[in-house]
Amino acid sequence: MKRLFSILPMLVLAFNLLNAADLRTIFINMPDSVMPLFTKSERMDFFDYMDSGMDAKATNKLGGESVMTLFRDDMLSINTSESGRADIVLFKRKDGTSLICMIVTVLGNYPDSRLSFYNEDWTPVPANSLIKYPSMEDYLTKKALKNDSLPELQRQSMLRLQSVSAVDGVLEFNYTSLGYIGEDAKYFRDWFKDEPIRFFWNGKRFKR
Repeated sequence: MKRLFSILPMLVLAFNLLNAADLRTIFINMPDSVMPLFTKSERMDFFDYMDSGMDAKATNKLGGESVMTLFRDDMLSINTSESGRADIVLFKRKDGTSLICMIVTVLGNYPDSRLSFYNEDWTPVPANSLIKYPSMEDYLTKKALKNDSLPELQRQSMLRLQSVSAVDGVLEFNYTSLGYIGEDAKYFRDWFKDEPIRFFWNGKRFKR
């Protein structure tokens, strides 16, 4: 009996691994409400073109052309328009299922990203149960945090834009609001850390 109880968790994990959905299936079965720009038929078009050795593209609901620029087992990227990109990344949980992370980025002069998380069936997962997003202060150097002019920087940089990218199972955050300050940005530039803020997935949460 003890042996049976000891192997049950392994059997559950093996079952979950066998039944884990692949990214192609997850993307095609995405509810239209999650990414209203495409219907299921249009999402399938990306793969029809890709499987034919052509550019993976689809006509979106706005009449423009969107192109899938990357597809692999755990991530896909789509240039939804000239000023937008969508990334869908799978992070494996310890039980063998996948957490879906969707990053939607507006590619203006200063990129801005929004993240959302889902289970494999596209039920939403609250972001605060998975990650604590960096604040503006997290990007600042010790010099900046001790400077009397910090309140002025905070006042001028109210937009708090961040760009997010997924690199080898890591989410990288970069602060992108500084350019909106204008000429004073030159004065504040060396107040910000050069390296992005990285969050590693441990199977349950993203850890900085």
